[in-house]
Formats: sequence, structure tokens, C-alpha cells
Amino acid sequence: MPPSSLSLSGISSRSPLSDIADNFNDLKAQWRNPGDITGILTVIGGDIVQGALAQLCSSNPRHFTPVALSFGWVAYSFSAILAAIGSRRFAPVPDCPCTLIEVETKYPREVNSWVLSRVVRDYTFPGEELRRGLTVSFYQTVPDKQMGVPDRDWVYWSGVVVIVVQLTIAVIPGALFGNWVILILTFGGIVLVQLQASLPQWQKEMWAGRRVDPEKPEVVCLTRGNGSAFAMVIRSTGGGIRLSDMASGREVLDKTTIPATLVLAALWIIHLFCTGGLDSDSWYSLAIGTLGMLQNALASGARRRWGALGIHLKKVNEVHNKKVFLALKAAEEVERNVGVVLTDIYFPGGLRPDEEAWKQEKLNKNTVIVFG
Repeated sequence: MPPSSLSLSGISSRSPLSDIADNFNDLKAQWRNPGDITGILTVIGGDIVQGALAQLCSSNPRHFTPVALSFGWVAYSFSAILAAIGSRRFAPVPDCPCTLIEVETKYPREVNSWVLSRVVRDYTFPGEELRRGLTVSFYQTVPDKQMGVPDRDWVYWSGVVVIVVQLTIAVIPGALFGNWVILILTFGGIVLVQLQASLPQWQKEMWAGRRVDPEKPEVVCLTRGNGSAFAMVIRSTGGGIRLSDMASGREVLDKTTIPATLVLAALWIIHLFCTGGLDSDSWYSLAIGTLGMLQNALASGARRRWGALGIHLKKVNEVHNKKVFLALKAAEEVERNVGVVLTDIYFPGGLRPDEEAWKQEKLNKNTVIVFG
């Protein structure tokens, strides 16, 4: 029988249906064991990891940071090198633009502190009716709580729970199929997370500032600026960190930061190679990474009480008025210069003659009024 003309011409005799079947088989194999995808996902989401670290970074004497292992750690490890060498800032750029005004000097400055920007962002109005006009709330630091040591809240404990669940998931393929590699990689990743979070750079950077003189309290105002419905007045006493120093975002670099970030980046690359080499039970690794990324995203964006951020305050007074200028006049009666310094923020275009006369009168007075 003469050979087929198709065979002689070198054209494949495979039918289109066979090619479609092969493609579906490849797709089916990928869904059975998505190992390649797991390796690729480890290089995305570095910004989410950075935000989670800033929110949950451990403070002495605590050495455990409940940030879960997720897909973004490889990407973050290299951005940490860039930060250490270049900007020398591990914390993200503040995501809530606000201004701090020193009441004594009347000097305003843009807040470059992640912690203070989150304090302003997470302000909660005591009542919905106070959203109209201006509310000025007065706070004082809590003397028996150390600034920079955060309280444990639901965000903290959610991280602990997720880490435990991740280890539990990693045990399953070992118990069922004898594949303990996933548990080893998960535990190794969690150890790397703790090493990255324990770098001294975090604490030195986020809490950089002089101590408050016990005999000379610091009083500052925090506000989002003109148009904001609230302003915060904070009196810091006895040994706490000067909030004005924190707001300036002082450049701090620990001597161990650069070599430590280089070593950790190399270890994360090794971890990535090992994760990408999994040829079975990859769904467990995918589930562990997905759960960790959800926890990181939740921790990064969650609104928290200020104590969980390491800022311990108690409210001592509050004034409110639907007329902004009247609220500032009331604030001036509670703390000297507060209403005066805020007029420049809330009335950048200037005051009416009678309002300007009031401001000048207050500037000329030397009576010291403290929180009522």
C-alpha cells in the first residue's frame, strides 16, 4: 500500500482533538500539583509584608512577632536591602497625611512616622454627631506603660492562630503520605520571618527620639489639616519619647542591618528554590501561603487601638462645636496656645478682624493653663 501523502509531506497526522486532549491533560496535571505557581507567587506582595511588619513589629522584652509566612517574603527581603543601603527606613511611607504642631514653639511639621500616622488614621469619633464641626480631644500619656511596647489585641492573636494553622496544614502531607518536606519548609520560613522581624533596625527607627524631660512636659497637636473634623492634643510626661522627634522621621541605621538583610535575602532565595522544587502535594504549600497572605493583608490594613501600636494614652478632656473657630476658642481655655496654633491650620486664608484680635490677645497673655 503506498504511503500516505500526509506522511510523505512530513505533516503530522494528529487530529485537532488530540491536541486539545493533551492541553487538557497538562492543565489537569497543573491543577493536581501547582508547584510552579507556588514558586512564582513567593515573589509578589512585598509591600503587604512590609505593612504587616510595621503593624506587628515586636518590642523588647518580646521577641515574637505574629506575622505569618506568606508569598511576599522573597520580594520583601530584597526591598529591605534597598532600604538599608538607600533610604535607611524599613517602615512604609505613612499612609495618612497629617501634621504635628508643637504647642510651645508653634512649629508645624509633616508627620513622617508610620506609628503617629496610624494613630491619626485610627481615631474614632466618640459620637456620630461630633463629625460635624470640629472636635478637639485632649490626651495624656499613661505613666505606667512604656512607650513602644504594644498591647496584644485581636490582630496580634490572629497572627498567632494563623501560624499554628499553617504548621498544622504542613503536618498533613507528612502524616498521610510521608512527605515531611512541606513541614520543614514551612517551619524554616517561619524562623526566617522571626529573624527578619527581630532586626534592631525596626525599633531604633520607629521609636527614634529624645526622652521627655520629667520637669517639662511636651504638648503637641495632631491633625489631618484644614477640613478635618478632629484634632488631637497629646501631653507627654515623665520619660516618654518626644512625639515631635518621632514625627520628623529621624534617619537611624543599626550596624547589623545591612549584613543581616543580605544574609536573610540569600536564605529566602534558598527557601524559594526549595519551594519551587516540590513535585507533589503542592496544594498544601499553596494553602499555607494563601492563608499567610490573607493574614498579612489583614494585619497591614486593620484599624487598631492606639495601645496596640505602642502609644498609650488616656483621654482627659474634649471640646466640640459646630463652628470651627468657637471650638478653637474652647480648646484654648483647656490648654494654652492650642487654639492659637490651630487657627493657622484651619484658617490658612486668615481670620476676621474680631477673630484676629482674639488671637493676638491670647498670644500676649502669659497665663499657663493646663488640662481641665
